[in-house]
Amino acid sequence: MGAEGSGISLRKSIVIIIAGLLGFIAYLYFFVGFDEILMVLGEVHPAEYSFYYSMTFVAIMLSVLFYALTWHELLEALSINVGLKNTFLYCLLANFVDLIIPFEAVTGELTRVYLLYRESKDNFGKSVASVVSHRIISNIFALSALIVSSLALIRYAENIYIWTLLVLVIMGTAATIIGLFYLAMSEEASSRLIDFLMRATEVVTRNRVDLTEVKDKTEKNLTYFHQGVRTLGEHPINLMKAMVYTFISWLCHLVIYFFVFYALGYTKASFFIPQMIVVFSISLATQTIPVGIPVGLVEIIMTSLYALFGIPPGLGGIATTLIRVVTYWFQVIVGYVVVQLMGVKTLLNAGKTD
Repeated sequence: MGAEGSGISLRKSIVIIIAGLLGFIAYLYFFVGFDEILMVLGEVHPAEYSFYYSMTFVAIMLSVLFYALTWHELLEALSINVGLKNTFLYCLLANFVDLIIPFEAVTGELTRVYLLYRESKDNFGKSVASVVSHRIISNIFALSALIVSSLALIRYAENIYIWTLLVLVIMGTAATIIGLFYLAMSEEASSRLIDFLMRATEVVTRNRVDLTEVKDKTEKNLTYFHQGVRTLGEHPINLMKAMVYTFISWLCHLVIYFFVFYALGYTKASFFIPQMIVVFSISLATQTIPVGIPVGLVEIIMTSLYALFGIPPGLGGIATTLIRVVTYWFQVIVGYVVVQLMGVKTLLNAGKTD
């Protein structure tokens, strides 16, 4: 029954992805125009395109590597012994799950916690502490970059569309950081949350399931979780290194946007650094909205923002397509290959051979 349900969920995700892709193609046809896109492609220099676009695939893998290094640094501070190779593989696999299943940034985090706990055999609470702390660090840096970039775009203040998106993304990211930080620092708050979830479960199941053992394990892991958070606070050097790795990961991801425009012969992209950061930040934030639309919505928003920032629609449309080939489809393919070649069981037991 579980396998059947998983199959149905995967099929639904595939249908949603195809529908979103078709929606983006329709958007390009009606609002951008294939003629403009073909005109842009006709002016591309093959050698220049090949060099810059090949660099985007290197950049995305480096971004994931430094993302994994950030997490690995936190794991070392918590004395959780997991090799960098496995940390990297877990991040690739988590990205794959995030990209193909709705509720991104939730399913991927749960995947990482599960894989880490199965390998390290350490307490579950410490595993959660590492992932939550990783998310907080990533979000703090993303929010800081977005706010600084927004200040450079004051001249677009009259554009309600841009500023509505910016305010929503900034508020949503800030709320996520505050919420996670509050739960991480306040044992009382996290205990109330767990108690609420347990009561809700009892209501849904009508007390048909005995949750006594689950409650005991949860309370124990909650204690380990807060101990893990306090332990990280006692290792400032690890936290500083994690911040540096986060910056490099973010930069490697951002540079993909510039490489794509350079590949298309648009060297003026270097004059649009704040705009690129805003598009990059909003596209990432859009992917974390649990609306179940992994493809289509992000591309439409990116193309629209490029047009609003003065980049030709045809150029923005093809650039968005090429960027998403790297940041979405390539990561899906890599994640799928990792699953197929190594297998989930091999991934779970990989640490034994490190």
